[in-house]
Amino acid sequence: MGYIEGENRKQNLLFPESLDEYVEDESPVRLFDAFVESLDFKALEFNRDTPKSEGRPGYNPRDLMRLYIYSYYYRIRSSRQIARECRVNLEIMWLIGKLAPDFRTIANFRKDNKSAIRKVFKEFNRFCYKMNLFSHEGISIDGSKFKAVNAKDKNFTQSKLDDRLERIDEHIKEYLAELDAADLDDKQAEELEKKLKEYRERKEKYEELQKKMTEENLSQISLTDPESKLMKMNEGFGVCYNTQTAVDVGSHLIADFEDTDSPTDHGQITNLAKKVKEDFEEFEKAEDKGAHEIIESIADKGYQDTEDMAAALCEGIIPNVIPQKGSTCEIEYDYEPSEITEEIRASTKPEDLRKCLKAGVVPESYKGILKAEGIKERTHYEYEATDAGIAKMDTEQMVQKAREGFFVRDAEANLVFCPQGKILRQKSIKKNGNIRYCNKLACKNCRNKCTKSDWKEVDFSKDSLIHKAGGNKKDGVKDASVKRNKIVQKKAVFTMQLNMEKLGKRMSTSEHPFGTVKRHLTGYYFLLKGKLKAEAETALLYMAYNMRRAINMVGVSRMVAALA
Repeated sequence: MGYIEGENRKQNLLFPESLDEYVEDESPVRLFDAFVESLDFKALEFNRDTPKSEGRPGYNPRDLMRLYIYSYYYRIRSSRQIARECRVNLEIMWLIGKLAPDFRTIANFRKDNKSAIRKVFKEFNRFCYKMNLFSHEGISIDGSKFKAVNAKDKNFTQSKLDDRLERIDEHIKEYLAELDAADLDDKQAEELEKKLKEYRERKEKYEELQKKMTEENLSQISLTDPESKLMKMNEGFGVCYNTQTAVDVGSHLIADFEDTDSPTDHGQITNLAKKVKEDFEEFEKAEDKGAHEIIESIADKGYQDTEDMAAALCEGIIPNVIPQKGSTCEIEYDYEPSEITEEIRASTKPEDLRKCLKAGVVPESYKGILKAEGIKERTHYEYEATDAGIAKMDTEQMVQKAREGFFVRDAEANLVFCPQGKILRQKSIKKNGNIRYCNKLACKNCRNKCTKSDWKEVDFSKDSLIHKAGGNKKDGVKDASVKRNKIVQKKAVFTMQLNMEKLGKRMSTSEHPFGTVKRHLTGYYFLLKGKLKAEAETALLYMAYNMRRAINMVGVSRMVAALA
C-alpha cells in the first residue's frame, strides 16, 4: 500500500479555489477582520484615514491594523517577519487581500499610530463589555517589568558616574606619570597620548551627563531610551518599564494598563483603577446600563501606601491591599468640618465621598469596610538647618570632617560624604520622612565597618547634617543651630477592614496574564523606544491576550455575529 499523495505542484487548476475556502469558520482571523471593519478610523485618529486625492496610493490603515492584530496574536512581532508572512501565510493573504507591504511600511504604521493603537485596545474592551464578558467582581492590580530598548551599559546613575570618573582620573594620573618617564620612545609616547585623549573625551562626556542629572534632578539617565529606567527584576537588574495592569477578577480580561518608569508599585492604585472606573462608566452610558459606580480592587503588599489608598476611597475605589500585619489598616484625612446630609452620605459621587471622609463620616457605600475612629490630633515637627555650622562648610571642609569618622550631609547638593571621602547618593525617602543615602560601588573594596549594613547605607532626618560612623543610632549628631517647629493637625481617622477572601484570588488573577503575555506571546521585551510607543506594543500584546480569553469564553462565530 502506498502513501497518501499530495497534488502536483505544477498542475494547473481549471477552477482555482477561493482563498475563503482555506479559512475555517471558527478561525480567529475572521474575528480580526470583522472587528477592524467595525472601527471608526477617523474617530480613532489614524494617519491616512482618508486616502489622498493625488500621488501614489498608500496602504489602507485598516489592512495594516488587521495585519498587526493577526501577527501579535500568533507571536510575530518583528516587521521583517510580518512582511515575510504576507507572502507565505494563506490566512494573512485572505485577511488583507494578498497585499505584501514592505517591512518599513509595516514598522512605520506601528510607530506613527501609537495613540490610535492604544484606542483600539479600548474599543475591543468596549465590545467585550457590550457582550457582558466583564464580571464586575472587582479588579486585580499588579505590575511587571518589561525590558526596554536600552542596555545596562547605556544607563547611568549618579553613583555609577562618580565611580567611573574616579577610575578615569586614576588612569589619567597613571598615563601622565608614564609620559613623564625619560625612557619612552616616540611611538610609546604617541600611544599614551592617544589613550589620554580617549579618557579625557570620556570624562568630558560623563561630566556633561552628571551636570544634566544635577540640573534636572534626575536619579538616573538612559541614553538609548531616555524614558526607561534601571529596575530590579527577578533575574537581577535591567532597564525596563514597569507595566501596571488591572485584570477583571471573574473573566481575567485585562481592563486597562499603563507603562510607568516607577521602579516600585507604591502609589499606583488610584491612577489605574480610576481609569478603569471611568472606562466602565463610559461603556455603561453608551449601553444605557445601570452604573457600577463603586469598584473594588485588590493588590499585593508592594502597593501599601496609605495616602494612595485614601485617595482611592475618595474616587469610589475600594483598595484591598495585602497588609504587612493583621487584616486592617488605618486611613487618615485632613479634617474639614462640614454638614453631611443623608443625600450626601448615600451618594457615590467622588466629590460627596471626599466630603464625607474629610468630615470623619463613613459613606453609605463603605459600610462594613470603613470604621470611623473619630477626629484625632497628629503632631509632627519641621526643622530648619540652613544656618547650621555644617551647612556653612565648603566641599573640601565637609570631606575633611567626614574623614574624621563621620557621615556628613551636603543638604544643598543632596549627597553624603562617608569616612573614606566617597559620595553617597539619595536612594529613597522613608515613610517617617528620613532620607536614605547609599553607594554600593563604594563598598566593594572597603573594609571599614561604617554602618551595620553590608553597604554604606545611612539615614538622615531633615534636621541632621552629620552622623558618627559605626551604625549606632545613639552616635547621631544633630548640628548645633537647628530650629524645631511643632505642628499640630486634626485628622479624620478610619480603620479599613480588608476583604481577605478576595485578596486570596490576587495571584491567580494577576499572574495569569503576565505569564501568557511574556511566555506564550513572547512579550517580555519591547521593540520600540519611548513610553508612548511601548504602550502601543503593550496594547497589541494585551489585545491579543484579551481576544484569546474572549474566544475561549464565547467562540468566534458568536463574536463575529455580534459585530455584524
